[in-house]
Amino acid sequence: MIHKIWRDLFDSSIKEGLSIASKEDIEQIIDLLITDKIDPQIFISNLEALLRMGMPSFDEFWDAKRVHQPTPSPSVNYFTRLGRRAPAFPLWFYAAYPDVMVWFHEWQKKYLKSHNFDDDVLAVETAKLFGINIEDETIKEDQIMNGEGKHLPKYLKNLVQSYKDITGKEPETKIKNPKDDIYAGAEFLKMLGSESNYTFIAENTTKYYLELSRNYSGRFDGEASLLAAAGILDAQVYIFMEQKINPVEILNIAKKSLEAGKESLIKFIIDLEVKLFEVDTPNMDIDDIKDACERQRQNIEKAIQKVKGEYASEPRFASDVTNFMQSHQFKPVRETIGIKE
Repeated sequence: MIHKIWRDLFDSSIKEGLSIASKEDIEQIIDLLITDKIDPQIFISNLEALLRMGMPSFDEFWDAKRVHQPTPSPSVNYFTRLGRRAPAFPLWFYAAYPDVMVWFHEWQKKYLKSHNFDDDVLAVETAKLFGINIEDETIKEDQIMNGEGKHLPKYLKNLVQSYKDITGKEPETKIKNPKDDIYAGAEFLKMLGSESNYTFIAENTTKYYLELSRNYSGRFDGEASLLAAAGILDAQVYIFMEQKINPVEILNIAKKSLEAGKESLIKFIIDLEVKLFEVDTPNMDIDDIKDACERQRQNIEKAIQKVKGEYASEPRFASDVTNFMQSHQFKPVRETIGIKE
């Protein structure tokens, strides 16, 4: 979902005709912003400060009603005047890394002064900050700049790293408060070996599916019943604790997934994820949730196949399945989805 937050932000700018980033660079830009844990709210505040002159209401532009709008980060104030912005640097970079740009400008001034204002020497040293070997005659300008004449994200990434290495600082737009850290969940998933919430759900549901099919295959009325049981186990917090999802809803998803034939498990997991994300993000449009899940189809398929090829058994999943299939507490749910006693 973090990737989607950034993707929606850049898509919104494109729809409004604002040139803050080249379309072909957006995926690399998002990867960089996520790596540095840039705060989207501060990014938007900085962007507003940079674009404020004569621009329409940004509350309408971003379609976001925020209770608290963070103030722009300190360094961005230097670049609210157009004359202070270098044409080769895209607007998104000024919004995300204004302190890097302030440092870069100051570094150039000091370097020139200390080297008798030798522009050729400055060009070589500047290129090093971007990770470019200026003496390599095979490098062409279109390999360094995009079609709009702006530095490519991979070289801007090197500039940010140079800033970190030389100053020992992190970007001022990085999330500081752990309570506001939208990236914490993603890091937790990586610790567990999962790429995202999408693959995490896919892996868990597949493990429940395998435990059920291997140990209790004779008790299910059919594939829909088996799929529903796996989904209910993965969504057990939403069903038994929070009571936000009814087991019948999971069964209906399972029945519909059978239309996909051999890919019924994949379809079931994707549709299950749509349901779970719908509960978690009630203010998000359901079509956007479906699109987000569908874009992850390839990653979800890989996660399923990996679990199918490697999974033997794990205590947590085995215990959950045994409890669900044997406990009198869950008998009404088992009867509802077609599990024989």
